[in-house]
Amino acid sequence: MDYSEFKCRWIDSKELWEKADRVREEYWHDNKLPINTEKIVEFGLRLDIEPIHNLLSTIDIDAYLKMDLTGIVVDYDCYMSEKFANRMRFSFAHELGHLFLHRDIYTRLDVTSPEEWKNFILNVPENEYRSFEWQANEFAGRLLVPHAHLAVEVNKSYETIKKNNLTTFMKTDSDAVLSRISPTLCRPFGISTDVIEIRVKREGLWPPSEL
Repeated sequence: MDYSEFKCRWIDSKELWEKADRVREEYWHDNKLPINTEKIVEFGLRLDIEPIHNLLSTIDIDAYLKMDLTGIVVDYDCYMSEKFANRMRFSFAHELGHLFLHRDIYTRLDVTSPEEWKNFILNVPENEYRSFEWQANEFAGRLLVPHAHLAVEVNKSYETIKKNNLTTFMKTDSDAVLSRISPTLCRPFGISTDVIEIRVKREGLWPPSEL
């Protein structure tokens, strides 16, 4: 495949979210948080998890879906360290995004090593690659942060803000308030503060409508 001709099909947010919701409903039946994407990969989908050393330092990514769709290659150190548990949760969710959104692309690529992945990343048109990755990130965020659960957590935080007479700050700089509460808000979902801040805005939950 000539990477300069690589195209990523446009998928709107509604379709991305519906796919992520369907995957969660099918493979994470009890809907408890945080969602264990490693279990979905290994036991729900029966995909191999293949840790290899120095993946992150070699090609600057911590995971990638194998072209034959049989498994996910992960950075050994990230995978084995509890410190990176939330990062790996998102990385697995991201690769599931590629699996469910980009299966047709993977079947046309001939990439079998980390170095070939790096070559692919460097040689596809930047705008197409950004869409390819954005779609997988959006899928991952929605998969890990169900709307109903997020609405409950945002409401709890907003009640605390009101109780402490901090709504004035909300009116002047709601982003600053969100940054302050995001470490608490992200905890039930097992994700980073960056991801939760994106989710509350993408889901239309911030700033709260009654503000």
